[in-house]
Amino acid sequence: MSAATIAAPAFVERRQAPRRNREIYIDAFRGLMALVMVQGHIFDDLVTAAGRAAPWYQFQVMFHGSTAPGFLFASGFVAGLPRAPLSLRASVRRARRLLFVLGVGYFLHLPYLSLWKTAQATPAEKAELFACNPLQLIAVSQLGLLVLQWIAGRRWVVVAAGTAVAILTAAPFVWAARLSTRVPLWLGGYLDPAAAPSQFPVFPYAAFVLAGTVAGAWLGRTDRATRHRRSVRAALVLIAAGVLLSVVLSGHVDFWTVSPGYALLRMGGLVLALAAVEWAAAREVRAIRALGLIGHETLVVYVLHLVLLFGGVLGHSPLSDYAGTLGFGGALVVLLAMLPVLYLAAWTWHRFKMRRPHAAQLVLAFVTVLVAWEFVTRPW
Repeated sequence: MSAATIAAPAFVERRQAPRRNREIYIDAFRGLMALVMVQGHIFDDLVTAAGRAAPWYQFQVMFHGSTAPGFLFASGFVAGLPRAPLSLRASVRRARRLLFVLGVGYFLHLPYLSLWKTAQATPAEKAELFACNPLQLIAVSQLGLLVLQWIAGRRWVVVAAGTAVAILTAAPFVWAARLSTRVPLWLGGYLDPAAAPSQFPVFPYAAFVLAGTVAGAWLGRTDRATRHRRSVRAALVLIAAGVLLSVVLSGHVDFWTVSPGYALLRMGGLVLALAAVEWAAAREVRAIRALGLIGHETLVVYVLHLVLLFGGVLGHSPLSDYAGTLGFGGALVVLLAMLPVLYLAAWTWHRFKMRRPHAAQLVLAFVTVLVAWEFVTRPW
């Protein structure tokens, strides 16, 4: 599924219920990013080329460019909340969730629901399969974070911040060297987009996950007043540094892709957006609870909206026939029709997990085994 390489939600640390010290603003922020993501995917895929060329549409694309980093940042924020390093049992539990997310990421890129047919796929299909999408990036980045936390111990926050800076610094050089063309395709997809159409390779996007973990540890554990004060100061520093770097690197590094300046600007904007959502949550804005539910079940929202919009190995989507043919009105109708479906799916799954947690785990295990069995045993 080619469109699965677009934005993705941050939902890596999933429990049967939110943490007691995890306030609703975190999930509401993720829910807001999810709604913007869905809107962006629908309009990008269904609106005609002439409509997408309109100046106002291109202007809003700049904001959609921060949706995926927002999901990555939020996934790291949640992972940075608990004290680290985690116990061995907790680490194994989180690693198991991350491996599941990684598997879902590859599943969404499968050209065929057959191992044998996939092995004989065309070079273009294999490149699409091994392209790094947000799910894979989140999983790999946070698996690496688990290792980092065990190695660095209580100093992991400083080491994670330093690693994020190193990734941002190295990204222009990695892309310029086209390192992905010098290693196996399954690995190259994580480095840069030269060998596979990766829209979210580790360089530079893993920096958003790591920055989120630092923010979660530094901001998420404090009281609201301290968090607000720190958020504003951090955002201003990030934005100022981003502007300065953008000016210095102008003409040397592409601003819209691998520029460290652009990355810092987006990080500063995300911190401000998170603070704004918390402000709304503190005043009990009515939409916050709905956003929180969507944010808590972003995996469901992410996978379901892609299947409804693009189809995949499990079946064809009727909406695929309307790609690039609708006006803004038609795309808006599709969006308004899809949102209740996504919310109902998130509400149903969340309620089922709360009432029957063990049954929910069995359902996930059964579906995983069933898909794996079909993939391995289907001859063609």
